[in-house]
Amino acid sequence: MNSKEEKKKSESESITFRIPSKLLNELRRESEKKQVSLNTLSNQIFTDYMVWHTYAKQTGLFYVPKPLISRTANELTEEQLSSIAEEAVKDKLKDLALLIRDEFTASSFLDMTEDWARISDFSYKREIIEEGRINRFIIQHDLGKNYGFLLKEMYRFALENLLHKKTEFEMTDNTLVVTVDIAT
Repeated sequence: MNSKEEKKKSESESITFRIPSKLLNELRRESEKKQVSLNTLSNQIFTDYMVWHTYAKQTGLFYVPKPLISRTANELTEEQLSSIAEEAVKDKLKDLALLIRDEFTASSFLDMTEDWARISDFSYKREIIEEGRINRFIIQHDLGKNYGFLLKEMYRFALENLLHKKTEFEMTDNTLVVTVDIAT
């Protein structure tokens, strides 16, 4: 990327908004709690809205309390969870990836997953190694073994079955590690 393209990519504009005082005070407290500037917090909020919330609603995603998801997953068999994962990827997540990233590739799927983990406030880490060829994604979901299995099956179906990528999984009751070879 040349310097002209870099400048264009990082350009920003100033704009003024009228925000109710109570909301502004809450934003200030949140920025202090997160140890970021009010400007940074505002940009994070705008970015999250534009890269996730706008499209998530269009594809039928909505918020559900974590205990409800965990308890429901614990009532299902692995066969049922696997079937649900396959349907979710085919019917919703592929559409979401296409809306958000304009493509359904291993990289776009993992980018979307990183957005989801960040917005869901899961602890996660993404490592990109071997010149971008290997992606290792660690998600600490804290929702139990069955939820971890459901998540693994979603990744397995998307990456192995639809995108034909070599993938390895490690699981604990509350953490999932996905390692994918994007070059395969």
